[in-house]
Amino acid sequence: MSNPTAQQSKMTTSSTILNEAVELATVTISSRIPEFWCDQPRLWFVQCEAILGPQKLSDEARFNLVVAKLGKDVIQQVSDILLKPPENKKFETLKARLLVAYEESENRQFQKLLSEMQLGDQKPSQLLRRMKDLARGKIPDETLIIMWQGHLPSAVRAVLAVSEMKDLEKLAAVADKIMETTRPLNDIAEIQATTSKSKVKV
Repeated sequence: MSNPTAQQSKMTTSSTILNEAVELATVTISSRIPEFWCDQPRLWFVQCEAILGPQKLSDEARFNLVVAKLGKDVIQQVSDILLKPPENKKFETLKARLLVAYEESENRQFQKLLSEMQLGDQKPSQLLRRMKDLARGKIPDETLIIMWQGHLPSAVRAVLAVSEMKDLEKLAAVADKIMETTRPLNDIAEIQATTSKSKVKV
């Protein structure tokens, strides 16, 4: 006859091992998820769900993992949900609230697209991707090209103006190459101008 005490001990041990494995898996998953991005909440959830998707976690586990990635200011925006979470769809409820709280309105996105975009230290292709993200497919490519080129240096615009390409990605690749070629020349010109000014002062 089997020993009931021994069987109970085996079951307890197996349960403990399983719980420890689940906890370890949760910690591993959590370490792969970055802190919540207030400036890009939708993209953050895309990455988060890509990590959580294959894990087959419960709704509550997914909810708790997101909560663990929220800072103090963000938690204040969802405090009512955290203090009294819904019985079902906790994760989706929290996600919806965070998107409402931190995702910019379409009007604000268009305002940034029209007046606040600058090339700065970005590549032209990086600027274009940012503008496309703000446009969200609601601005025709032809219009977006004109707006994008308006932020590029004159030397780059001059080359693109004679190009017959209409594909945005290909145009961006060409613009990147032009920038790589002309930037060293611009740096040399700036150094020469600075040197000339220094000599005049002396």
